[in-house]
Amino acid sequence: MSQLGAPGIADSVRVDADQATLLPQARTLWSTKQFYLLAILLAASVCSYIDRGVLPLLQEKIKPELGLSDADLGIATGPAFALFYALSSLPIARLAERLDRRKLLATTVALWSVMTAACGMAGGLWSLAAARLGVGLGEGGYVPTAHSLLSDHFPRRQRGFAMAVLSTGAPIAGMLMPLVGGYVAHVFGWRAAFYFLGAGGLVLALVIGITLRDPRAVGTAAGVRAQSFGDDLRWLFTNRAFAWLFLAGALTGIGKGGFGTFLPSFMMRVHHLNLIEAGSVIGISGLAGLAGTFLGGYLADRFAGERGRSYPLICAIGGVITAALYFSAMFQTAWIPTFVLLVAAMFASDMKTGPNYAAVQNLVPVRMRATAAAVFMIAATLIGSSVGPIVAGLVSDSVASARFPITYGAFLTTCPGGRAAAGAAPALVEACQVAGASGLQSALKFVALAFGAAGVAFYMCSRSFRPHENEA
Repeated sequence: MSQLGAPGIADSVRVDADQATLLPQARTLWSTKQFYLLAILLAASVCSYIDRGVLPLLQEKIKPELGLSDADLGIATGPAFALFYALSSLPIARLAERLDRRKLLATTVALWSVMTAACGMAGGLWSLAAARLGVGLGEGGYVPTAHSLLSDHFPRRQRGFAMAVLSTGAPIAGMLMPLVGGYVAHVFGWRAAFYFLGAGGLVLALVIGITLRDPRAVGTAAGVRAQSFGDDLRWLFTNRAFAWLFLAGALTGIGKGGFGTFLPSFMMRVHHLNLIEAGSVIGISGLAGLAGTFLGGYLADRFAGERGRSYPLICAIGGVITAALYFSAMFQTAWIPTFVLLVAAMFASDMKTGPNYAAVQNLVPVRMRATAAAVFMIAATLIGSSVGPIVAGLVSDSVASARFPITYGAFLTTCPGGRAAAGAAPALVEACQVAGASGLQSALKFVALAFGAAGVAFYMCSRSFRPHENEA
């Protein structure tokens, strides 16, 4: 077993990371070193999800102050983040196959934390987008580095649940975001929320740099000589199961990007919740997502068998159910049934998170774990999360413009930031509100269909899924 943990808990003993994959599968208890590694990686995951997700939570405060439209918000939350997230993930993944992953992880956490604080200094769309580029640049290195570290320490039939625990970063972030983001913004202003989050991330980066150890011999990937990037990329996309996983990741990213960006605004515009109430709903949904994540990881490991088809199959089931629940929620006029459907949708959506990542790691040779994670995340971010917010924002603005009374003029000019100008007639104020709510509701109905398409792609993956021969 590799040694990793805090000083006094683990010594930096150099071992072959393949030992993790050769552990007896009957072993179910994790060691202290495994627990510590997972706790630190989970803390970094929570930090990353809060830092990327706090902008959608606060955007109704930011939007009028900076004079932004929904399409502008889609750019700032989508491609401004996703472009550099994807561009940085591959180079950092290649470094993670060769260099000390502790140093890489600490550096990336510090970078995205500084740029999160920079979001609080934004004066308009382009300065906000530039700060989001920096957040994406830093966060792009987290997944390949963290997933390769985790996979070196957990054997295949423990990996689904371990990945599920790591994946609870998203729902935990959803629960904490109203406190560390929404509450701070409510009391001290939205800019202070970004400063507070950035400072917390820098403390975490210091803890990572001091306490973690990479047990792998520097310059090797688990004792196996790394291949060229072209060879690894060719291997991935000639594997039919991985190709279907890549497509499923892109479609899931579209759905998550659209809903993650505009769900708080949907609750405020359509059901008239305030910022604290919307944040509380996200927190409750995070609890449901937490339960779904644990259940999905457990079921995938429990029914894996020799071929491990349960990993993509659990994802397929979760995707189809998620689409049905989100789509139904958008048709509700009363808040209570909408709330129930949204919470259930979060549960179903997060069921697939752990099995999804575990499937990627189980498919590939040890030498390319970080690279495979980075390539997969390109599907979910550059293709998925960048497309989802833009599509949702454009559809929202288009539908709102079509349903806005032409007698008042064009929606985007008459209702800058989605609101009538101060002192406008009550009828115009109401017309802006109704058009904006209707447009966003229609946009999210459309985006919900992406989850169902992802479910089909996950099912196709399961038909040809087979773990790599070096996986025990």
